[in-house]
Amino acid sequence: MTADPSTTQARARDELLWFLRQSRARTVRSMRQFAETEIVIPDGPFQGRRFRCDRQPYTRLWFDAVDSGRWNRCVATGPTQSGKTLACFVIPLIYHLFEIGETVICGLPDMDMAIDKWREDILPVIEQSRYRSLMPIRGGGSRGGRVESIPFRNGATLKFMSGGGGDKSRAGFTSRVVVITETDGMDQAGATSRESDKITQLEARTRAYGARKRIYMECTLSTEQGRTWQEYTAGTRSRIVLPCPHCRHDVLPERQHFTGWTEASTQAEARSLGKFACPDCGEPWTTEQRTEANRQGRLVHQGQSVDDAGNLTGEAIATDTLGFRWSAIHNLFLMPADLAADEWRASRSPDEENAEKEMRQFVWCLPVAPSRQDETTLLAEEILLRQSTWPRGLVPPDCTVLTAAIDLGKYLCHWIVVGWKPDATCYVVDYGRIEVPSDSLAVEQALMVSLRQFRDLVKDGWPVSQEFAASPGKKRLTPVHVLVDAGYMTPVVYTFCRESRQPFHPAVGRGATQQRTQSYHHPTSRGATVVHIGQDYHVNRQPVDRIDLVEMDADAWKTWVHQRLSCPLDQPGALRLYKAPPQEHLSLAKHLTAERKTEEFVAGKGVVTRWERIRRQNHWFDALYNACVAGHAAGVRLIREQKVYVPPIRPYGVISRGFSNQRF
Repeated sequence: MTADPSTTQARARDELLWFLRQSRARTVRSMRQFAETEIVIPDGPFQGRRFRCDRQPYTRLWFDAVDSGRWNRCVATGPTQSGKTLACFVIPLIYHLFEIGETVICGLPDMDMAIDKWREDILPVIEQSRYRSLMPIRGGGSRGGRVESIPFRNGATLKFMSGGGGDKSRAGFTSRVVVITETDGMDQAGATSRESDKITQLEARTRAYGARKRIYMECTLSTEQGRTWQEYTAGTRSRIVLPCPHCRHDVLPERQHFTGWTEASTQAEARSLGKFACPDCGEPWTTEQRTEANRQGRLVHQGQSVDDAGNLTGEAIATDTLGFRWSAIHNLFLMPADLAADEWRASRSPDEENAEKEMRQFVWCLPVAPSRQDETTLLAEEILLRQSTWPRGLVPPDCTVLTAAIDLGKYLCHWIVVGWKPDATCYVVDYGRIEVPSDSLAVEQALMVSLRQFRDLVKDGWPVSQEFAASPGKKRLTPVHVLVDAGYMTPVVYTFCRESRQPFHPAVGRGATQQRTQSYHHPTSRGATVVHIGQDYHVNRQPVDRIDLVEMDADAWKTWVHQRLSCPLDQPGALRLYKAPPQEHLSLAKHLTAERKTEEFVAGKGVVTRWERIRRQNHWFDALYNACVAGHAAGVRLIREQKVYVPPIRPYGVISRGFSNQRF
């Protein structure tokens, strides 16, 4: 049977047209076009309706900024329940998976959250779209399948990576796009990680793509130190300004411009009185005026401003990071009456501090004021400038006392020697490291070898400059007290101090720091156990070990050291280093600034001072504050006290006999 020629021609024409359509380059839509065309709201008050930017006008500015391509890193933060997760996490993720058709890495704090994010946020949006046909039939992402890696039928893959687990789980996967949620929850490097923090590790998966990479981060703000706020402030620090319906100035009303509710005596009254007011003219805005102002809002970046004529002036800061923030004024899901009720209730909450945190974080998108404050501003560069005119190993002529200390480790021991003038001005005369041969000997034996090497160094002493010497003719000076860290390998330290006797004393620092769980308790009187009490330290008798142990308040003495390092060089009590090229003291300076002092309010305890480690290497810092305790034990005082007779300590053990000779 012969086919109808007209039918054959029609089929050929259709096939040719299909071929021509398929051969054309597909037009890639912008993220905003994609969102408003493809996304259907899966739940909430707009369930089943298409996504529209005019419901939350900040989303228009967000998508337009992302679509501009000016930044390859985009960081977004805003109030909770304002559409942040959908607009700044789910839509960018789905856009790259289906519109671009490329693999996406999804970063989050842990894999338990991955399951929740997939089932509650990502999957419902896909199932409401035409891309549900691209869902895998079996394996990851299918019914009953795991969610670590989900291969879609268009060839794109969604790979979940967490902030926990080993670094290798992140190292073997590459993608151009990384979308991170709950950013602040991934800000700390894992305890077993030898690399940088987890966000930086995730970003490293895009390194092969250079400037073509795309990083998206979204999170509710935590503190000023949190990753989100740091990224926002280091980026464009963009703000959404709104035209005032009264003065026509472009303004940004914040929390302090939301007024009226404070005068209310009831929550119902607060709802009726709460209003936004213009920061410039002070006129209140109605709900309708607020909505219209948001629809006319503009995005202004750091370095830009809006003049009185409404013109955008200035150049945006040069950065690869878009820092995008919106606040309660931009959240049209929440009416002023609702905000006023929340503010009124929070101001009268029994837990006022926690309620205030919730309002700042979840409503106004402001970082929480830290409950602890950094109290130390000492910089390593400043320490490098604190040098005397005396070279290494030479005791300045006006020094009358030497003290020393050593901090122990499995592979290295760090020691330091300090010279003291009568007015408590102090000099770091010498310091160094002794290698512990723990690779060839048992650790206990190796440590004893190193300690004996240090003992020989101490007993040999250090030469005294004879120019203007306080004690002419005295050519060498040996330390009167040497404190040995007994927090590590305590039995070895006790054995060494018993055999070495004066001037070696075991010592341990105690304090409420990150590294120590046992706080220092200062005794109020001496007795059978406490044989001496000093300034934030005391001597405890250890009858079983036949030795006396110096216990000190590590936090107080670290503060003491930093105060001496901050003291002007022309004032008594200042601490100086020996003369050397600055780079020679760089390691020491980093050790001395490896911890920072903070003050934190703790309920039931008041203000608690802590020292927190910010770098691992702090050994010379520990050795220096121990040497300073030894200086106080030797009688060094910045302010001389009226002498009061103190009965001598009856000799017992090694330390009490040695320390009693100095009457500390």
